[in-house]
Amino acid sequence: MDDKDQRLLMLLRENARASIKELAAGIDLSRTALMERLKRLERDGDIVGYTLKPSRNKKALQLFFMIKTHQPSCEVIAPRLTNIPEVTACHSLGGAIDMMVEISADNLERANEIREQLSAYPEVSEVTTSTLLKTHIQRSG
Repeated sequence: MDDKDQRLLMLLRENARASIKELAAGIDLSRTALMERLKRLERDGDIVGYTLKPSRNKKALQLFFMIKTHQPSCEVIAPRLTNIPEVTACHSLGGAIDMMVEISADNLERANEIREQLSAYPEVSEVTTSTLLKTHIQRSG
């Protein structure tokens, strides 16, 4: 992967809806050369797919649950979280916290229900809650 590939991927992260003409101009290539480069990046697995990232409800609360477990059990807990539609991300961590679960809930009552559900898992020893106040940087990929 060369500098033009890196720049192209950065431009796509910034604006995946940019036109071929805009992308080609952004990395100083012809449209034909850009299309060939895009096809190669897709074929090589550097571009895996194109997705729609729905905007979050502006009224929704963004919360993070930091979970400590009795033993390494993230692989047991994570599949259960797929049944909770408010869960937007789940990460296993190294350090004092074993898991971080991000949720987007409509209200505090629902957020508390989810927190209580997580706390009731036998593997969980502690759940700490933090509320997202502001996002300063967000990149996909």
